[in-house]
Amino acid sequence: MNKEIIENLDKILPVVERVHGEHHPELHQVAELYTELKEAPSRDIFAKLEETTGNYAVPDDACPTYAKTYELLETLDREFA
Repeated sequence: MNKEIIENLDKILPVVERVHGEHHPELHQVAELYTELKEAPSRDIFAKLEETTGNYAVPDDACPTYAKTYELLETLDREFA
């Protein structure tokens, strides 16, 4: 998997989860799935991420970093295919 994307997600996903997790509890599952993905990348995990995020749809109240998180996850997904 793309090392640069992984490094970025390692930095921003925990922050996004902490800041937005109360209003967007799905972020906790996204973080768990991301951890699984780093350990053993698979199409099944990406499918669960797609389902959990509504195909990486950014909520209306999301900050730019939240949007970037979903963009990076979607890029990883496309590159894995």
